[in-house]
Amino acid sequence: MPESDGQASGYLMDLINFLRSTFQVFTHLPGKVAQTACMSACKHLSTSLMQMLLDSELKQISMGAVQQFNLDVIQCELFASSEPVPGFQGDTLQLAFIDLRQLLDLFMVWDWSTYLADYGQPTSKYLRVNPSTALALLEKMKDTSKKNNIFSQFRKNDRDKQKLIETVVKQLRSLVNGMSQHS
Repeated sequence: MPESDGQASGYLMDLINFLRSTFQVFTHLPGKVAQTACMSACKHLSTSLMQMLLDSELKQISMGAVQQFNLDVIQCELFASSEPVPGFQGDTLQLAFIDLRQLLDLFMVWDWSTYLADYGQPTSKYLRVNPSTALALLEKMKDTSKKNNIFSQFRKNDRDKQKLIETVVKQLRSLVNGMSQHS
């Protein structure tokens, strides 16, 4: 996918509409039961989306696909913020999507210098982004940019981006290796 189509995926909108109508039926249940069901559904959705992104069967991913995925996660966050069941404190339900949000923000803004500089700090903007996760996704993007255009090596912008990706990959690998040595 070279670029996103500008709206959330149909399958995801169908799922959100299903969840919305399901939780409307839950009004007769005790509050805690409905809240637990809703939180569990949001956590499951978030985990499933992350697994989809990192699936080993998915060999490459384009920036356009990441942008499309971001639109899907935005819809999940909007669903969570719409208070599908009453009684949640503040943005508690949206926190189910925080790992995805921070990962996608990192890739959408391409904010590697901040991520690498702040890694391990409790105030880091990308505190929830595991270096192994970032590395896995970046490697899928690296493969895409190499394969997509045989002439990209002749364009300075593409060469510079490849060099940046290679540098970030090396730094992420050293973070991941450092983590595994401390375990």
